[in-house]
Amino acid sequence: MDFRSFCDNKGCGKEMRPVVDKDTLTAYCTECGKPVGNVSVFMRRQMISHGQVRRNEKKKLAWAVKCPSCTKDGPPELDKQGESLVCSFCGKEIDNLAKPFEQMIKVNLKAQRRADEG
Repeated sequence: MDFRSFCDNKGCGKEMRPVVDKDTLTAYCTECGKPVGNVSVFMRRQMISHGQVRRNEKKKLAWAVKCPSCTKDGPPELDKQGESLVCSFCGKEIDNLAKPFEQMIKVNLKAQRRADEG
């Protein structure tokens, strides 16, 4: 049986099925995505044991890569000259990719840049 509660965030207030982050033991509203404070620690532990946990909702693009400098996953960007790939988070050059994969990403990013401009 799922635990249900009302969201205590201003502007939401909906009845929902909260989920718990297993690492921080924080309960989150499934309607607005913000943390809720009206769920006791005991109830949060029970929710974890029943599988009512927050899943990894990170959506990745087909060409998302891991930056060797900052170790974050995300789509790279082209530098200002359009010649090399840089991390979209830290701005450092990404040079650890296979050449065909790097070329495919560059072609897609250049096409996307042209579509945005025109």
